[in-house]
Amino acid sequence: MSGCGRFAATPPVTERSPAVRRAEELAAILDDVHGISADVHELRSGNAIVSVFLGLLAYTDGETFWWTGPELSNSGSPLLSSELTLPLAAEQLAKHYRILRARPAAGVLGSELPLLADALLPDDAGDVAPR
Repeated sequence: MSGCGRFAATPPVTERSPAVRRAEELAAILDDVHGISADVHELRSGNAIVSVFLGLLAYTDGETFWWTGPELSNSGSPLLSSELTLPLAAEQLAKHYRILRARPAAGVLGSELPLLADALLPDDAGDVAPR
């Protein structure tokens, strides 16, 4: 008996994209330095999302991080923030995390802040890109 077909082939190991590696580094700093657990998700484009809190998603292309912060512009819409360095991105995201934690969830859900489910929907038109 040859044993062919008895065991499933091991799927090939795929290398993580630079964006995913960078997102994982940010998530580690958020956890280690700020005590904030965050999830990392790879997008079809190769970019990645760090889900920090309800309404707080940081996107990265492997070089820059950008996110919509909870502060509002003069026109009343959320402001887009960005950082190049991991420590500064983590510091700003921790600040925004504390602001959002203090708000009722219903207020966050009714805002223009992005939600993870919306970002990961299969029929999305792409990724959020910095403006």
